[in-house]
Amino acid sequence: MATFRVISRTAAVPVPPKKQPRRLSEGWSAFLRFFLAMNIGAWLFVALRTITGSDYTFILLPVFLSFFVTISRGYSFNAIFNTLLSGTPLYFLLTACLTLGYYGFIIIGDLLAHPSSSFAPVILVATVLAWAIMFEPLRVYLQALIERRFNVRDRERARAIDAFVTTLREEIDLAQLCEHFLTVIQQTTGPYLVSFWVRAVTQQQELPASQEEVSVADDDPLLTYLLQHPEATKLNRLLLESPLLQDIKGRKVELLVPLASQGELIGLLLLGLRLDGEEYARADRNVLNTLATQVAPALRVAQMVQEQQAQVRERERIEQEMRTAQAIQHAFLPKEVPALTGWHLVPYYQPAREVGGDFYDFLAFADGRLGLVIGDVTGKGVPAALVMATVHTMLRSAVQGTTSPSEVLARVNDLLIAEIPTGMFVTCFFALLDPQSGHICYANAGHEAPYRWLNGKASELLATGMPLGMLPGACYDEYEAMLAPGECLLLYSDGLVEAHNPAREMFGFPRLQTLLARQHTNETPTIDFVLSELKSFTGEGWEQEDDVTLLALQRLAE
Repeated sequence: MATFRVISRTAAVPVPPKKQPRRLSEGWSAFLRFFLAMNIGAWLFVALRTITGSDYTFILLPVFLSFFVTISRGYSFNAIFNTLLSGTPLYFLLTACLTLGYYGFIIIGDLLAHPSSSFAPVILVATVLAWAIMFEPLRVYLQALIERRFNVRDRERARAIDAFVTTLREEIDLAQLCEHFLTVIQQTTGPYLVSFWVRAVTQQQELPASQEEVSVADDDPLLTYLLQHPEATKLNRLLLESPLLQDIKGRKVELLVPLASQGELIGLLLLGLRLDGEEYARADRNVLNTLATQVAPALRVAQMVQEQQAQVRERERIEQEMRTAQAIQHAFLPKEVPALTGWHLVPYYQPAREVGGDFYDFLAFADGRLGLVIGDVTGKGVPAALVMATVHTMLRSAVQGTTSPSEVLARVNDLLIAEIPTGMFVTCFFALLDPQSGHICYANAGHEAPYRWLNGKASELLATGMPLGMLPGACYDEYEAMLAPGECLLLYSDGLVEAHNPAREMFGFPRLQTLLARQHTNETPTIDFVLSELKSFTGEGWEQEDDVTLLALQRLAE
């Protein structure tokens, strides 16, 4: 479905014009108005001559005649004055000469024909009227030639179009473009009602005073016809089985102008009756076609600019939401690292995106033991972060009433089975540390085996188990180990070992084990040492592929 946003304007007149067919009586009506106006002017002149008793009042006869003739034709003196000013000086001079010559010829001819003042006023008036009526068609014809020669009306129209096209080159605001387009249409063609239908590219498209939306089927015959005939079309000439055409005809539209760019219909211009009640001439349609050709590309550019602005706003909104999500996720992570006498504990957390699926936690028990948890949710981003928050809450709930790592993982697995989305799972390593003895009890739910190292020897804390959320009723084996003084333990996520360098080589488990084995010769803290080696391996331009979480635990030498 194509959606059009409608912007409409109505001329500030009390009632719309009525389109009436031309009749022969119109010519007689105009003639009678002209004849009556000439009579009024002539008889007022006679009255003035009778009062003054001077024949020189003939000089004022053109003033009386032109005044009443102008009124009879519905002209405005202000409009006539503006028309004269809008033309060239030569146009003004020719028009003035024609007017003075016309009335001067009548008056001088009348004076020459009746040199004596003995003639009755009615004879003078009758003669003036006869001459005026006789030569009026010639004056009208000559005046029309002058106007056509100097294109007075076309010049006003061209001036308005040129001003609009000049601003069109720099206008990228869609709302302003639509407003200016409707204004120039009203100035150049004078419709009582004009509607501009702009095809909506996005739901966020903003238009001024958009009263309604019109949905049109993409296969509507009228749309196809307008793409094939992109010119101003009279509605009464269209005979199509089109719901859109019926809708438009119901709006009392006389003329339809499509706006197309690069084979795509992006707008429709609908014009109602003209204010003067006349039909749209070929010159009007040519002007509309020219404007449509100019406006269509500019309208498409303005739409593209608005799309980009909407995308920028949407990105800003998403970024703000992601920053909020990041703050919420960080709130789930431990705010402080437990201080253990004789131990050094350092965490590191860096998601690949604003939020991630890795997590770690410290769980303190009443007997002084400390639970160490590290986990990884499949995937990245918001979905993984949501599951991570769920698992974090479940772990906190599962440790209530038990200190067995295997039992805690089994409980979380059973709770997660009913909640986790299909295709997702969670790996998790849970160790329970006794700080006094260095004894650890641990269980693994499919997570990477931690490394322990001392005196240049590194080995894994091996344990097996299904990831959480994959198999209902899964059981987990429990293992024990003892950390000697000076021994270190590293818990990590797969974002470390699965990192790639520019040659697409993987960092890998063997590399990590080798690095940790020789770390005892380096006084750099374990986390800093591992991250430094990772940076050297991946290079400066490395784009982090997955979340990286590290948890380094070292028992200090006695």
